[in-house]
Amino acid sequence: EKWGVEPAKLVDLLGLMGDASDNVPGVEGIGAKTAAKLIAQYGSLEGALDHADEVSGKRAREGLQNGREVALLSKELVTIDCAVPLELELDSMQTGRLTAEGAAEELGKLEIRAVVPALMALAGIEMQEADETERPEKHYRLVQTAEELRALVKELSAADWISFDTETTSINPLHAELVGMSFSTRPHDGWYVPVQSPNAGHPEPVEGGRNSSSGSSNGQDPTSKGTGLNLEQILAQLGPILTDSHRPLIGQNIKYDLQVMSRHGIQLRGIIFDSIIAAHLIDPDGSSYKLDNLSLRHLNYRMMPIEELIGPKGKDQKSMADVPLDEIGPYAAEDADVVGLLYPLLEKLLEKDGLTPAMRDVETPLIPVLAEMERHGVYLDIPLLREMSADLELQINGFQQKIIASAGTEFNINSPQQLGVVLFDQLGLPQVRKRSTDVNVLEMLRDKHELPGLILDYRQVKKLKSTYVDAFPGQVNPDTGRVHTSFSQTVAATGRLSSSNPNFQNIPIRTEMGREIRKAFRAKEQGWSILSADYSQIELRVMAHLAREETLLEAFRNGEDIHARTAAMVFGLAPEEVTAGMRRTAKVVNFGIMYGAGPFRMAQELDIPIQEGKVLIDRYFNTYPGIRRFVDELLIQAREDGYVSTLLGRRRKVPNINADNHNLRTADERIAVNMPIQGTAAELIKIAMLAIHRRLAAENFSAHMILQIHDELLFELPDDEVDSLAAMVVEEMEQAMTLDVPLKVDWGYGPSWYEAH
Repeated sequence: EKWGVEPAKLVDLLGLMGDASDNVPGVEGIGAKTAAKLIAQYGSLEGALDHADEVSGKRAREGLQNGREVALLSKELVTIDCAVPLELELDSMQTGRLTAEGAAEELGKLEIRAVVPALMALAGIEMQEADETERPEKHYRLVQTAEELRALVKELSAADWISFDTETTSINPLHAELVGMSFSTRPHDGWYVPVQSPNAGHPEPVEGGRNSSSGSSNGQDPTSKGTGLNLEQILAQLGPILTDSHRPLIGQNIKYDLQVMSRHGIQLRGIIFDSIIAAHLIDPDGSSYKLDNLSLRHLNYRMMPIEELIGPKGKDQKSMADVPLDEIGPYAAEDADVVGLLYPLLEKLLEKDGLTPAMRDVETPLIPVLAEMERHGVYLDIPLLREMSADLELQINGFQQKIIASAGTEFNINSPQQLGVVLFDQLGLPQVRKRSTDVNVLEMLRDKHELPGLILDYRQVKKLKSTYVDAFPGQVNPDTGRVHTSFSQTVAATGRLSSSNPNFQNIPIRTEMGREIRKAFRAKEQGWSILSADYSQIELRVMAHLAREETLLEAFRNGEDIHARTAAMVFGLAPEEVTAGMRRTAKVVNFGIMYGAGPFRMAQELDIPIQEGKVLIDRYFNTYPGIRRFVDELLIQAREDGYVSTLLGRRRKVPNINADNHNLRTADERIAVNMPIQGTAAELIKIAMLAIHRRLAAENFSAHMILQIHDELLFELPDDEVDSLAAMVVEEMEQAMTLDVPLKVDWGYGPSWYEAH
């Protein structure tokens, strides 16, 4: 009734009109109405094609005449394949009786909590805390007078720990104005100290509500009009407590609060715990570590939604500045209270899983290190970036002309559909994956015609320009003249740091054009340089240590070129007979094994038949039998434990490693092999960063650690500190852990990151 065709003809309809959501091209010039009309007239898609010359509309007629293959392919794409061989019988798929409690637990893990109350009601089970009277009584207080502030100071001075949170005008700590501070020192208690009247000024709308950063309130005037206290009075009383390294501070994403307070001259020195980091350590594959979700998951307590204060998102949403103090106070104090309630629970979970050392000795001490790096920022040569942008624009125009000439026709280069027509219909290139034009397909077609290679080069230059060269200048902070990226400890499941706003870790370095971008990363002052220190083959060294593979260990101890050594042994040649191509192959195999690559992946990487990929892997394991033993034992242990660990005990679960489903099982097998290696490498550079940070301060270096990119550290420093800093950095990086192989660090310096690396 809706589409104008019988149900059985829906595949004909979609074949003619296409389906953009599923990348089904359909026939050019035919929409839903024309498709339904053609089916009514000719009975089917094939019937319409057979009578194409009779169709009255010019666009539809030409589309059918020229698009027969595309039309038939489109119908095939939308037709369910009913001939798939199934080993299961229908009876074996019958479900058992639903257990409401078990289902509720699984739904909670998946964070589909809105369904749980209805499920429990259906099962006739009364949920805990369904009655609002069962919620614990809360004692949240506003601090508005000097007397109340003194009472809070007295409370904080006697506390075993202090949960601290800030309310601000922005989620960006370098722009945020302080609106208020909340504290908690015992369960179900909290204080809110407003720094500004809720009705002062006309602030920007709230961004995202309560989340992993604390910037959820709004306001502009940094004085507390109507509260009786100004910011200077408040900080004079609370500053000595917040800056006391002997007073334990806890929080949720407390790096944000550290950044905000540091702009007011308050350095949080007593940080001992961060709930967002603890939650990530406990469940590194979790989908969300927002405080609301942690509260539901671990406390079964639903926090006050910000929408209750300011309404749902949209143009009618009011700002926090319009919320009375008696409403914003409980909301803000609840943040600090919930973190205090989570603190002992998460500490127990960390202890149970052996994660306390990683939290206490690495992740928590790293918070102020990352905060300082973010605060200092990176200086970029904007005029140089503009020159690069103009040059890249010329290259883009050049590639466009070459592409059109190579194709022999005008078409929209950025349209995958039009590109597919050129590649597969006009040039007759083989369709690798149903007319896909993604990078992997174009790489496979590069040897068939010059056009795929030109498209790849065009896309690369265009991405460099838009994602990096043109984007970076807009992210310069006007107050500092620098770009301040944000480092996160809670994104990568392996424990690697991630970088965002902007992401400096994704700058491409495999091509010369990508490496050129590093020329814009410069020292701001005359007489200063950039120094780069980079671990050499750190993951291979970690793998050699974990596997106790003596041949590999010996090669590293002797300082040999490990890829050339591997090539010589795998191909049965003398070292001097190894070619550059063989070394590249050995490098792919060396790193591929670490990432759990099988014959298919190896064949893709090296553009060889799958059987040759299998032979290469077999030769590798024959060359390094300790690696084979290590992988086998690791997988056996992972199947028994359900997780794998790094050297410091950071865990990652592999829940599907015993699954019958091949894809799920092999994915977890790859994780099981990679996590101990990559996770340990991540821990190693974090330990080095902590040691370097301490020595930078203790030895009065003027240098600043400004970036961490994978296995590399970047510093901005005066030229007269180059030798002393390089010696210190190399020493700390090479001594960060004691392994059975020597750690090696390469370093260099120059006016920019490009020359330094």
